[in-house]
Amino acid sequence: MEMTDLTFVVLVSGSFFAALCSAAFSAGGAMIVLAVTTTVLPVNAIVPIHSTLLIGSTATRKILFWKYIDWGLAGPFLLGSAVGAFIGARIYIELPETLLATAIGIVMLVSIWSHGISWRPKVRHPWVIVGFLHSLLSTLFAYGAVLHAVILHTNLDRRQIVGTMAGCLFGMSAFKIAGYVAVGFDYSPYLNVIAASVAVAFIGTWLGRKIVDRISESVFRAVYRALVTVTALRLLYAGLA
Repeated sequence: MEMTDLTFVVLVSGSFFAALCSAAFSAGGAMIVLAVTTTVLPVNAIVPIHSTLLIGSTATRKILFWKYIDWGLAGPFLLGSAVGAFIGARIYIELPETLLATAIGIVMLVSIWSHGISWRPKVRHPWVIVGFLHSLLSTLFAYGAVLHAVILHTNLDRRQIVGTMAGCLFGMSAFKIAGYVAVGFDYSPYLNVIAASVAVAFIGTWLGRKIVDRISESVFRAVYRALVTVTALRLLYAGLA
């Protein structure tokens, strides 16, 4: 693919706003990147490039929110994530995107709006399963949904949510990229836009970090829930339409 100036600007701008939104609300960034990639990239590049445009944002959030990361959650998540990304990278192109979009949208809506229902499976290490499922779906369709929906039902505060998700998603993105390279995806035509996106992500995350310190816990959770809901509805529309 020949990278045009317009494509470069759209992808880098999308990465900036995704980083800002993710740092402020711990959600929405993946949706923004997914929206811009689907408008300017060929279909076979959308999912692999999606991870690279987000890794700068997650890396910066991981650094800025390091002390808030709950490693009791993130550690098991990453173990499951490695397996999920490895499997997903080998089968992502085989499954119909409409089926995946519909299924993910339903899971997100049920998880984010259910009250009084225990989401934790009755197993010893539930976050390993969350990591596996989230990474598998993310590798297949660019958006895993599972972690975003269930983490709101934990006792973590907003800074812990942002930091813990950053730790989880940074590791997952690295596993996904390694998986795509292993199955033969060529990132070389996109190295310039990836580098620029990582650079602007630092600025976007810094601005988002200022926002998260100025909003209340209730506002944070309301915006988070709204962003996840919008993403779910968008996926449902894509799948059913």
